[in-house]
Amino acid sequence: MHKTDCIERTLMSMVRFLDELKESKVPELGGKGYSLAVLINNGFNVPKGFVIISDSFFKYLKRNNLMERIEELTSEINENNSQEKSNEIRNLILNGKMPDDIAQEIRNGLKRLNDRYISVRSSGVAEDSLKASFAGLFDTSLNVKTEPDLVLENVKKCWASLFNERAVVYRIRKNMPHLERMAVIIQEMIAADVAGTAFTAHPDTGDRNIIVVEATWGLGESLVSGSVTPDLYILDKEHLKIIQKTLGRKKMLSIPSSNGTIMKEVTEEKINEFCFSDENLRKLALICLKVEKVFEYPQDIEWCIKEGEIWLLQSRPITSLEVKI
Repeated sequence: MHKTDCIERTLMSMVRFLDELKESKVPELGGKGYSLAVLINNGFNVPKGFVIISDSFFKYLKRNNLMERIEELTSEINENNSQEKSNEIRNLILNGKMPDDIAQEIRNGLKRLNDRYISVRSSGVAEDSLKASFAGLFDTSLNVKTEPDLVLENVKKCWASLFNERAVVYRIRKNMPHLERMAVIIQEMIAADVAGTAFTAHPDTGDRNIIVVEATWGLGESLVSGSVTPDLYILDKEHLKIIQKTLGRKKMLSIPSSNGTIMKEVTEEKINEFCFSDENLRKLALICLKVEKVFEYPQDIEWCIKEGEIWLLQSRPITSLEVKI
């Protein structure tokens, strides 16, 4: 490594590359960033990328003189005014100016990542813990062109999504503080052929002896948004025997576009076809069991497949098990 590279990386104090994080910390990386770093350190296949650490968000707020005003607004939030207050806070965050030093570190990170398209993903500090799950409540931008100004705007959108109304109401009901640090993850974009979720215990019944897999064509956002009913597979954990296979209604799929994603109709042939062969299903299930072993708790895992290669996009505890077991 050249001396100049070492100096540059030392100066990039607000950016941490996932494959260099040997001591992962949730307060610095957020829940999602932490889990991705743990997965990479344990040899799992995770898209390359870096984390804009959580302190960057508070630095951004302070440089734009927003801290005091946002603290004032959060102290006034309740379920009756959550829409109005959360909109006001989001607009304050979105209209701020990105500090030059943070912007430069992100540009340097993008240059080093050297990908044409990326995903920009929020990673809240209170996200994906055993006590709370903000799954789907914060923003993710997929297939973003690596044009620095466009990426910086999407980073601000992630920060602002801390105050998405559903997230605000969730925190009110959980009696959690509103203003917290948030990290942002920048990763290479995987243009998935198939994507979905896998639970290493049943999220509804609490049965820890099975694995539940949901799968759909294309990117996983069609599943998250509820645009499709995915294929459903249930496997016995001990022998990876397939107990149940239910064909979903996968009439639409999400695919990358020139900048972002679009929804497209699925061909008649694929509508009536399972996303997985039994062999690939068992291969995914085996990976998920290894993930569960690393985290020592049943996991809710996001994954995708591109040209036969399985990628892990996220792993979080199944919080519903606390009350089921």
